[in-house]
Amino acid sequence: MNVTAIIGLRWLPIAAGYGAAAIVFWLLATIMFFIPHGLVSAELATSLPEEGGLYVWVEKAFGERWGFLTSWLYWINNLFYYPSLLTFIAVTLSYLINPELQNSRLYVALTILVIYWIVTLLNLRGTRVSKLLSDLSGTLGTILPGLVLIVLSFITVLVWKRPIPTDYSLSSIIPHADTFSNIAFLSTIMFGMAGMELSPTLAGETKNPQRTFALATIISGFIIAGIYIVGTMAITFMIAPDKIGAASGIMQAIEIISAELHLNVLVPSIALMLLIGNLGGLTVWTIGPIKMLFESTKRGILPEFFTKLNKEGVPQNGMLIQALMVSVIVVLTSFLPTVESTYEVLVMMTTITYFIPYIFMFAAFISLRRNHPEMERPFKVPGGTFGAYLVAALGLISVITALILPLIPSQGLTSNEILIYELEVAGGPILFGFLGYLVYQQYVKKTTKAFKNS
Repeated sequence: MNVTAIIGLRWLPIAAGYGAAAIVFWLLATIMFFIPHGLVSAELATSLPEEGGLYVWVEKAFGERWGFLTSWLYWINNLFYYPSLLTFIAVTLSYLINPELQNSRLYVALTILVIYWIVTLLNLRGTRVSKLLSDLSGTLGTILPGLVLIVLSFITVLVWKRPIPTDYSLSSIIPHADTFSNIAFLSTIMFGMAGMELSPTLAGETKNPQRTFALATIISGFIIAGIYIVGTMAITFMIAPDKIGAASGIMQAIEIISAELHLNVLVPSIALMLLIGNLGGLTVWTIGPIKMLFESTKRGILPEFFTKLNKEGVPQNGMLIQALMVSVIVVLTSFLPTVESTYEVLVMMTTITYFIPYIFMFAAFISLRRNHPEMERPFKVPGGTFGAYLVAALGLISVITALILPLIPSQGLTSNEILIYELEVAGGPILFGFLGYLVYQQYVKKTTKAFKNS
């Protein structure tokens, strides 16, 4: 189980903003989402091992229309993911130039647009550059800076006896009801645990998958939660939760560690590692999802202009249209009052569009169990029929919760800011989802007309 494929350091400061209660939320996300998601994905992937993943599973259960909409929404999610990741990159880059720039909406918006268009144009020339950077992303973007943050933070507290600015009493660890009325925290935490649908085909290659993979899913879930919890604690050991920036929290903690240990080289070194690592991830994700959309969608559904490949085998027009759509999202979200609120809105929009396909996935799992009992299943969710439906129900409840919670705005926003927040968080995914529906309807009209003429 590739633990590093799931873990992302940029979720740590978001979690750390909730202090000690984040420990419980990481565990809730593991039990409510990661384990059901992993088990259901494993059964579906080993039952239907064809390339296409979510598209294939939903198409088998509900037909081509819903399969396409699932694949479309999975791609649309990335239109919001890119600006959120790029906001993190822009804030990190500011620590190499002037940390004050991280508070400038103009700097962040321009940096996002420049970097994203450069990455897009590089990808039009093939995947050589993206492959080179992606090889560095796991080590430089996650492992090394994560280890430095955790080890030095604990040394600063345990060896240098620096006071911990965060309350870790039992009453602080247990989440209070008002925690849910703030930013949709649990949804974001669950998003930080997502990604299992990309790897469970390994279950079909595992000896005794029924026992081994189920146990591996549960163990890996708690390992990931444990790493996230330790990383979250490392930041809260340095900074009080109410002073942690969602986009800048890691670098804030590194700044404090650097001052405490008199390691001036630490801030630029970690900033550079995070920058290279996350750029590597961005280059892969800029081209990967749109190619997956084209490969998993029946020829003719998407306009030919959109799917046309250049001499490098890259969907050039699709990539350019994708860059224009990302640019529009960046401009619209830049009207929010601060860089941090912009980052939080982008994360929420990403979360909503990411989890909608999972409603289809869990529903497809239930449908295939009921309507296609004859399918060969090298791995089955443990517990018989009752266990399978229980796991699917838990997954559905967690996903629906993840879709509802982001609609709750942050405290302290004005009525106008709340209106903008709701329009962007809910309106963006609805608008792009409706666009996908129109694309498929146009395909239906075209094929119906062709059938009548024949």
